[in-house]
Amino acid sequence: MRRLCVRDPWLAVLAGGFSKTLSLAPGTVTVTNTQANSSWVPVSVLIRYAAPSSGSAEIWRISEDFSFELGSCTFSNVTTIVWVPSVAYSFGEGDALRVMSSETNGVVQIMRRGD
Repeated sequence: MRRLCVRDPWLAVLAGGFSKTLSLAPGTVTVTNTQANSSWVPVSVLIRYAAPSSGSAEIWRISEDFSFELGSCTFSNVTTIVWVPSVAYSFGEGDALRVMSSETNGVVQIMRRGD
């Protein structure tokens, strides 16, 4: 498992595939694969705060009734966090990627590729 906190938002530009941007206002963002015949792999997760922030963030995989922490980070005085997985986690139908943050004033962008 690789845990990575990076302040450089340009790392996200290198990710190919498709992306989804969601508000972090609830503190938890969940993206579920609802496709029966396809799967996807997260390439990276970018969390961007509206102002320099401090706190913690976590990335989880939810599969059936099980939850697995894929990464976590404690940060101080940053506006951007990037998580890049060290292995290809395949998300099939019903699997979900959950991003949680103690700071809620921002957005989450999840970059994915087809598997």
